[in-house]
Amino acid sequence: RGLSQNEASQKRGVPQSTLSGRLSGQASRNERIQAHQRISKSWEETLIRWVLRQESLGYALSHSQLRAYVKAILKQQGDNKPLGKHWTTRFVKRHLQLSTKLGKRQEAARFDGFTPKAVNWYFDIRETEYGWIKPENTVNVDEGGIMAGFGLDSFVIGSSDPKKKAMLKGVQSRTWTSFIEAVTATGRALKPGIIFKGKELQKQWFLNEFELIADWHYITSPNGWTETI
Repeated sequence: RGLSQNEASQKRGVPQSTLSGRLSGQASRNERIQAHQRISKSWEETLIRWVLRQESLGYALSHSQLRAYVKAILKQQGDNKPLGKHWTTRFVKRHLQLSTKLGKRQEAARFDGFTPKAVNWYFDIRETEYGWIKPENTVNVDEGGIMAGFGLDSFVIGSSDPKKKAMLKGVQSRTWTSFIEAVTATGRALKPGIIFKGKELQKQWFLNEFELIADWHYITSPNGWTETI
């Protein structure tokens, strides 16, 4: 024989009121919420994929940018009603794939050059060609940089995976200054280096106080990068 509503409720762990409502044709809570949402579930899924794709390309969106994009799409569909004040915040909270995090700015050419292929090539050639080098002669180099007029890091929407960092592409026409720190495999720290964009060093670039305490190496390159030295 079939189960009564009470028996089915206890067996499946579903409140009897919920079971009774569904049997009488009532919509689920999610279905009722969906009916009042401005965009369909399928469009939200498409929007999520687009947001994550933008992050992977170095163009992670801020809340205001996502809001402007959604408003433009709704307007194209003839929906000119104002978007809720907290719409983007609620959109991110509704989808576990997304989170708000700090996006780090990086010069565009460096972003494009850091690919899985390039990283795999480095480790392959390191093992096959340079495995014989002694630890004291093996150096780990950390390179960073500062771009003039680069803008500040900002909060953006991206993947909720904590391993995935949001990197934001910078404008390629800005002046770039690189700084390099290096430590050998035996733990010996080498003097840091600074690479300015230009043909020769200019004395006015340095403060007297800075020269007295920073025993670093200074050099120039056509674009301020290491690969053109």
